[in-house]
Amino acid sequence: MAETQQQPPADGTSAESVTDLERLFAAAEHVLARVGFRAGQTCLDFGCGHGNYAIPLARLVGPAGEVLALDRDEAALHRLAERARRAGVENVRTLPASGEPALPLANGSVDGALLYDVLHDHYFSPKQRTAMVEEAARVVRPGGRLSVFPRHMTDRQIARDVVAPARRLGFEAADEHRGRLVHDDDVTEGRILTFRKAE
Repeated sequence: MAETQQQPPADGTSAESVTDLERLFAAAEHVLARVGFRAGQTCLDFGCGHGNYAIPLARLVGPAGEVLALDRDEAALHRLAERARRAGVENVRTLPASGEPALPLANGSVDGALLYDVLHDHYFSPKQRTAMVEEAARVVRPGGRLSVFPRHMTDRQIARDVVAPARRLGFEAADEHRGRLVHDDDVTEGRILTFRKAE
């Protein structure tokens, strides 16, 4: 279900349909709860785009939690901030990225990290994808979760660039969710792989 195309309002606010956004956010929040994210957690959305998962995750972790939304696209971060404001979500902190995989976060500083639809075959080399997985894994604390939506990746690439480095860094497979997922402001079929870091 694509967002409704409208003329921009006179007051300069976003023209996106609130109803369409709410449907997307509700679908994403359902998936995130199924994956294992909970109230009170601090989570990272690595490559957050304009917030299709960051905002629902912020609603899920609630006011006692926080979502760190990181992306190298500043326009996407501005759009995310506007969407969060309109949704009444105040616990998302946007972080501009340098384009390098290094994250401005300490080791073991988050309860969970999302890599959702960012490890694209046509954007990154195997070495770059592995580096992003390793960096996301670094900032997850023991007992925390690393969750990956490997859209645009083959099974071979997933095994080599996601599963192998996660296991090498002390993660074990915790869940594989297959079903309806949010992708590019729409709902599609896909799968999410979630790993849990050893305590």
